[in-house]
Amino acid sequence: MLNKYQFVASIVLACALSLRAQDLPRRNIFGAAVNPDRGGVLITALVPDSPAELAALKVGDVITRLGTTTISNVGQFLQAVRAATPSTPMSVAVFRAGNPEIFSVHIVPAPKEADPDVETIYSAVQVGASLRRTLVTLPKGTTRNLPAVLVIGGIGCYSVDNPFDLNDPYRALAHDLGRSGFVVMRVEKSGIGDSQGEPCFETGFTEESEMYAAALTALLRTPHVDPRRVFLFGHSIGTLIAPRLAIVNPVAGVIVAEAVGINWFEYELANLRRQSVLDGDSPSDTDNLLRSKENCMHRLLIDREPDASIERKMPECKSRNSYPVAAPYMQEVAALNVAEPWTRITVPVLVLYGTADFVTAETEHKRIVDIVNAEHAGSASFQVVQGMDHHLELMGTATDAYDRRVKRHEDGRYAKQLSIDVAEWLCIQISCGPS
Repeated sequence: MLNKYQFVASIVLACALSLRAQDLPRRNIFGAAVNPDRGGVLITALVPDSPAELAALKVGDVITRLGTTTISNVGQFLQAVRAATPSTPMSVAVFRAGNPEIFSVHIVPAPKEADPDVETIYSAVQVGASLRRTLVTLPKGTTRNLPAVLVIGGIGCYSVDNPFDLNDPYRALAHDLGRSGFVVMRVEKSGIGDSQGEPCFETGFTEESEMYAAALTALLRTPHVDPRRVFLFGHSIGTLIAPRLAIVNPVAGVIVAEAVGINWFEYELANLRRQSVLDGDSPSDTDNLLRSKENCMHRLLIDREPDASIERKMPECKSRNSYPVAAPYMQEVAALNVAEPWTRITVPVLVLYGTADFVTAETEHKRIVDIVNAEHAGSASFQVVQGMDHHLELMGTATDAYDRRVKRHEDGRYAKQLSIDVAEWLCIQISCGPS
């Protein structure tokens, strides 16, 4: 295994040159959000005017077959949509209110983002033997070389290419910064959307970090980008990747939001205690929960015992060790020294914390600032975004956010103040004046 800094440098030969969009075809669009369900996948939301909605599918339908493919889990659903022939009718078998029905869906290629003020170029970078989709947003009609930002996203397997969703936080941030005169690159993870590569869930933390390193290499060479003024924006788990990239690449500064500022094992226990209190658990129940969590997590992340073996001995560990990525990814994260790369940062740093975030703590963010400033006084600053939660959306207080996200499964509106604060800080760094 590569050491804690060499893993980034090792991909310099990964042919991370920008490729034309036609080298990577557009993914297919079905237009439904689905969750696992007994006997298939349950439609939980429909995109307006999408193939699924136009075919008269409804929220609550359970999809059991797409074309000739039997669907029993979300992975099979996604693979079947990806493999479908665009604009060709495909039969979809569902159970609606317990009754079997058949619908015909015309799956179409995904559209591209449209915005009157900015242009988004669909390109790709090569990582190993496969391509990853990149979205590069910049002011429309620009002829100058501009400062740029690479967005390093949070944990899990999700798409950053959401042309229908104007409220998508990464899209909103990219378009806002584009209107402010910056180039912004987003990267689609392995096996997600248009990206090639192994299934996202099977990708490790090092592999994901290498993807962002390849993207950074490509961004530094992208037309209309000033390579002397390229910044990193890390969010959530991306705040562990950003400082590691910054110490081995020529970046001009680092921004992190909703950050992990302590070692992972300690972070998870603190996070669970915080959420247990928000859930209304008694102090005794909270302590019992943490004792169980520590035991389960230690077996998985430290002892690296297989999930099935742990759950045979301790069935409660199935919920305690639930992650949006595979165990090897989390084991790599648990082995990291979170503070160490921050001691080697030599560029300006902005640390942002949303007051509605119940997933991380303000003290962790201030710890990052203190670590950086102990080595380079005054180079790191801390800023609060009122009402922003971990998903970069406005949610009020942490209690409000927990109630809405966890108990009512609601989303919020993108926290526009984040774009304002990021743009203002970037302008200070490059002396572009007030935004």
